[in-house]
Amino acid sequence: MEEKKNLDDLLNGLGIHEEEAPPAPVLEEKGAEETTASAPQSPSEVVEHFLVGLLLYLDPSYSLDLRQEGERIHVEILGGDGGRIIGREGRTLKALETITNAVVAKHFGSSYRVNLDAAGYRKRQEDRARKRALEAADVVAATGEPLELPPMRPAERRIIHMTLKDHPHVTTHSVGQGEERHVVVLPRTDEVAAEEPAADEGEHPTEA
Repeated sequence: MEEKKNLDDLLNGLGIHEEEAPPAPVLEEKGAEETTASAPQSPSEVVEHFLVGLLLYLDPSYSLDLRQEGERIHVEILGGDGGRIIGREGRTLKALETITNAVVAKHFGSSYRVNLDAAGYRKRQEDRARKRALEAADVVAATGEPLELPPMRPAERRIIHMTLKDHPHVTTHSVGQGEERHVVVLPRTDEVAAEEPAADEGEHPTEA
């Protein structure tokens, strides 16, 4: 039901009526006597088939840069109106990524992960998060006082944690719940290092 709601929200945000949405790719059945040459047979082909079908409804000037590294499939949407794909605070991009992962999981299980970006949006977000982490570390190292950062999405918190993981003078942990969850940067001491909790281990840097 949640997937249905997310898909409806995504299509509405992109200006596509549900009946106009492209169907999910249908794979060939093993052992079938007749096969369709164009049917996608790998996770990356399923991703390309689904996204190309969707983007063609929006603007033929969109294109995909796709590469697969093991079980990670990295996709960059290029051309067209990047803002339409990204949406407010990256929400449309995140919804599209969620639906694309669901399509892949339907055929290949949950071991594959699609990381979706558009017009370099997530790369810029990651760069800003790393810069914010280093600036916060400088303040904490200079003052010796903890510093609470504003609430962030899981992907941004993950980047903060990873950027400062091996910092000699500061450490990090997340506090709060839901939309109020945020990172605290604090001086690294023997006691803090010994008691440091797992820092949002489930958060992935490409999730927005």
